[in-house]
Amino acid sequence: MTKWRTLFSLFALAVFFAVGVADAGTLTLTFKYKNSAGVDQPLSYAYVYLRNAANEPPMEKFFSPADILSAQSTTTGVITITNIPEGNYYIRATRRNPLAVRPLGPPEPGDYIWNQTEPITITAGTTNLGTKYAWIFGSAPLTISGTVKNGNGTPLAGRYVKATIVPCIEADGYLGTPSNHCGPEKHIALQRTDANGNYTLFLKNPGTFYIYESPCLGDKHQEYSGNGCIGYGTGPVTVNMGETKTVDIVGN
Repeated sequence: MTKWRTLFSLFALAVFFAVGVADAGTLTLTFKYKNSAGVDQPLSYAYVYLRNAANEPPMEKFFSPADILSAQSTTTGVITITNIPEGNYYIRATRRNPLAVRPLGPPEPGDYIWNQTEPITITAGTTNLGTKYAWIFGSAPLTISGTVKNGNGTPLAGRYVKATIVPCIEADGYLGTPSNHCGPEKHIALQRTDANGNYTLFLKNPGTFYIYESPCLGDKHQEYSGNGCIGYGTGPVTVNMGETKTVDIVGN
């Protein structure tokens, strides 16, 4: 009887470890930055911070403590974390600049940093984020820029270009179809194109946006004969901290 109990216990232990391995994953990335000459430089002595997305507030909003902390990156900038419980995580990589006595903690002005503003899903196996390029904390721009042209490639000057958090091409009102009028925040950012059709939107916070151009400032973009305010837009564009996105629009 004792023999069977021992065998059962060993079997249960094996199942426990098998389940544990199945519910854990590995995260790896390479952390670099481009110097003034545009040459890749690996960042050693960096750390990756993970915070479970189920925990509020998110790590980057108030620099809340991380749930998981990596070992230092290698001389080639490689960071690998194993045995991460499956789930969704906010992720930040930070390297002090210059290296300080206090290597850990929230980023400070001048530090090398990269962070993912949308949670990344960790599953069993390896999640390889590839190479991530750092920016200097405190100086990261958040912009969307591009050019508005017509179908023949001619730049369209003086067009209003705006970012919204929801799709806002208004429906045909005379058909009784409801319109969201661009949602609760109509103009997250707003600029007019220059003589060459170029624009740059400066964003306050990262996020996902819809970009629209129109000859008019109003929201009446539906396409019907005689409407002088027909507008054209894009699908969702996600901008993370430190990113500059290019969005070109073909108008009319």
